[in-house]
Amino acid sequence: MFLSGGKNMVNKSYKHWLIVLLMCCLAASSIGLCTNAIGVFYVPVSNSLHVLKGTFALHATLSTLTTALTSLKMSKIIKKYNYKSVLLIGVLMTSISTWLMSYSSSIYLFYILGIVRGIGVGIYGMVPLTIVITNWFDEKHGLATSLALSFSGLAGAIFSPLLSFWIDSYGWQTTYRFMAIIIFVLVLPALSVSWKIMPQDEGMLPYGYQKKETVTVSKNKINLLTLSFVYMCLFTILHTSITGISQHLSGIALSIQLSTNIGATFMSLTMIGNICTKLLIGLLSDLFTPVKAVVIMILTNCFSLILLFVGVLQQQVLLLTIGSFIFGSIYSVGAVGIPMLTRYFFGSENYGQTYAVIGFLTNVGSASSLTLIGYLYDFTKSYQIVFIIALLFHLINLILLLVICSRHNNKDDRNGML
Repeated sequence: MFLSGGKNMVNKSYKHWLIVLLMCCLAASSIGLCTNAIGVFYVPVSNSLHVLKGTFALHATLSTLTTALTSLKMSKIIKKYNYKSVLLIGVLMTSISTWLMSYSSSIYLFYILGIVRGIGVGIYGMVPLTIVITNWFDEKHGLATSLALSFSGLAGAIFSPLLSFWIDSYGWQTTYRFMAIIIFVLVLPALSVSWKIMPQDEGMLPYGYQKKETVTVSKNKINLLTLSFVYMCLFTILHTSITGISQHLSGIALSIQLSTNIGATFMSLTMIGNICTKLLIGLLSDLFTPVKAVVIMILTNCFSLILLFVGVLQQQVLLLTIGSFIFGSIYSVGAVGIPMLTRYFFGSENYGQTYAVIGFLTNVGSASSLTLIGYLYDFTKSYQIVFIIALLFHLINLILLLVICSRHNNKDDRNGML
């Protein structure tokens, strides 16, 4: 993969881990605040605008879909242009659109601003973030990825209750302004520190990289029409379509007559679980394989869904508390597991191309769940059906993962078989 000039290039240094720290900041701003913490606005804003929760949640769906479309082009954009300039444009779009939401009295203006914010998030969100880590890490890739993306959960855990408190104290309009400022401040380190997308541009190699043989870099594009890749795409959509449950935990609490603060606590616990399981899946992946790590996290999440189902049915706060914490494992697969599976099944050299598509579908699944879950509750007045559907999706995904592994081990797709 690396053609020349590697003899005196450093493959382990503080700079590699500084890159991880910078990606932590980007993850906290783009995913932590703009995805994981926005659920606290659903009830107060929808009530203020006199619209259904599903109708208001559509602005988040549009935002996530726009993020998905933007992410498709990011692997090419970050190679063609100076990424710091692109990053500045992205964070300005995100923070300014969030600030303007505080002045919105129309659901349609929320839709427009949600689209603008989605473009900004796509510029410095999941796809560019994981591409940078893949470029900078060969060894300990799982740990680096999980560390960076765990900060999206940390931001959600910190800011979900904080935003909820500010909404109660100052109103949702002022809270949007606070949120806009924090979004920008979190990206300042990445804008201030000197760094490059590729370690070779700084006279370095990926962390732990050891030259094993001379490899010719192929200009050919990988075939994206193999069954394994199609199954991986379906796996991605089904899994990420479950993630929206966490943003409705506040609504779940209210549906059984609990307070908004308890609902915000559930969301915060989910983000703490998010952090813990993201770190765990990275360690499990480096210790075993990405596949085994993902299976463990899926089974863990199934257990959390059962706890949430029973907790709502019997109105047991303890079960909901434990279930909310364990449900954070859903993000470990969506944010860390899926990128690692993409690299594992289709290779580091094809990561930019393959994960551009997978990352797009990650956002599509997340986007659809935000609105669909809201409407499911609006029309059924129950969240039970949501938990049942989520368990069914997990079962399908375990089967899909088994099939992909079988084809990968048999090298079916490598031989061009459909």
